Amino acid sequence: MLLNRRSLLKGAGALMLPWPAVAAAPRPAPLRFTVPTIDRLELTVLVDGTAALFGLPIDKPDLKTIPTPRLADYHAAFLAQWGYSILASTRAGAVERRTLVDFGYTPEALLNNMRLLGIDPATIDAMVLSHGHYDHFGGLDGLLATGKVRRGTPLFVGGEEAFCDRIRGMTPDGPPFGAIDRPALAKAGIKLVVGPEPAIAGQGFTTGMIPLVSPEHPVVPTAMLPGKGCDRAAIDPAKRDKDFVVDDAVHELGTAFNVAGHGLVVIGSCSHRGIINTVRRAQAVSGIDKVHAIVGGFHLVPPQTPAQALQTLDLMRAMNPDYIIPGHCSGETFIAAALAAMPDRVVRSVVGQRYQFGVRD
Repeated sequence: MLLNRRSLLKGAGALMLPWPAVAAAPRPAPLRFTVPTIDRLELTVLVDGTAALFGLPIDKPDLKTIPTPRLADYHAAFLAQWGYSILASTRAGAVERRTLVDFGYTPEALLNNMRLLGIDPATIDAMVLSHGHYDHFGGLDGLLATGKVRRGTPLFVGGEEAFCDRIRGMTPDGPPFGAIDRPALAKAGIKLVVGPEPAIAGQGFTTGMIPLVSPEHPVVPTAMLPGKGCDRAAIDPAKRDKDFVVDDAVHELGTAFNVAGHGLVVIGSCSHRGIINTVRRAQAVSGIDKVHAIVGGFHLVPPQTPAQALQTLDLMRAMNPDYIIPGHCSGETFIAAALAAMPDRVVRSVVGQRYQFGVRD
């Protein structure tokens, strides 16, 4: 049966089916630092699944969107693809920083879009890899190969499991899904910061390990191969002696920014631990309850169900964020229902578009 917006909204209050059960994850690391406060945040979508030429600027209370620029050269075009990368440009007082979160599926898309937007890799101050899926790190090798990323630039990764070889599907005969090129990171002089603890990244912070504290328990349709690409001794002891483990995304990170006077802007790049769990972890890490915006991929495509997408919308509405910017794997069920339920708060994610929060220039 096809779901229209009316049925989606009706279902949002009625379809509250349980999520599949998963094994308990290791305990998250203790919280131990004060997060930065910034005056201004600009998010630029570098890679996502939607591109558009005729976007209009949007001026909302405490949010301004600048559409993807039109290009003088008709041969040039922004590239959209299944994957995600977003650049956070921040300012605190007179200090500015740039934090790159994820790298998209291919170097071609990432580098093409950065070039068209006039973004120099040498201006990146910190990088975050949300998790070890190719559609989030596939562009990394090409970015490093430019030779422009400064040596010593930190790359924050949530755990050793991010480096394990992966396969698509949840059975051992699934096709390969790649692995991070660790030698390339060393060659480029990247400073790897690997671990489950929250960390300051640029003028934002990572969530560290995300506990499952909401009804969300998403299914991750990939598996990892312990000992291949990763150090067995450094992964979860329950997984070390196995050759095949269905992913639980325990290494996944969220990234967040505290905008002065407005609250948290939380990026859940793919949200395999659940976008509600990701936001709650950012709140716990920072001690800040107010959520200004929730951004990114919310992992509400199959094998997640429409009922789960609607349940997540209910939970998100209860958080009362000022804005929601769904992209990547958020799924059309969630996006359509969110637009119908909160039309003034939902803004689509588009390649090349910029979203400005906080003090305006």
